[in-house]
Amino acid sequence: MPELTDAQLEKLIKDIGLKRPRGGSERKPIAHGTYRGARQHYYRKEPLCAPCRQAERDYQNERYAARTRQSGGAR
Repeated sequence: MPELTDAQLEKLIKDIGLKRPRGGSERKPIAHGTYRGARQHYYRKEPLCAPCRQAERDYQNERYAARTRQSGGAR
């Protein structure tokens, strides 16, 4: 089957009477390289890309450092 353009696909969906799912049918693009992007990967049950994995790691390290500074450094 040949690839359809977006316009052709929309026409086909309309012709056969399919409806878009309620509540935001379009997925927002992933904000790669950010903590939010990592959360989006988790939500979609997708593996993290390298930039999102690094952003997640940086975020968690910062949280740990802030917690350690707040408690006086001893645990």
